[in-house]
Amino acid sequence: MNGLAFKIFHSTQYIRHHATPEYTPEPDILHELVGHAPMFAHKDFADFSQEIGLASLGASEIELKRLAAIYWFTIEFGMCRDSNKNLKAYGAGIMSSFGELEYCVSD
Repeated sequence: MNGLAFKIFHSTQYIRHHATPEYTPEPDILHELVGHAPMFAHKDFADFSQEIGLASLGASEIELKRLAAIYWFTIEFGMCRDSNKNLKAYGAGIMSSFGELEYCVSD
């Protein structure tokens, strides 16, 4: 998280196996480029990520766990409703996996 404080996003070079393109249990380059990169182009998301990173600097173990939970349920797997009450996914974990996306917006 502390890389985010300095506007640095650490990315993997791993790519998911072609036999399971819909999901990988660990972050891969598709997750980073399809999920996170577009979010960093939006000032509010970029600023929020930096704030999480800044808050992590010198944080206690319990504070780090809380920050990680905030990050997980927003930047990684965030969902919201638009003004018409339609579900919208914006989290990088959802946006980089069509299997996760389909699951999140279906009954």
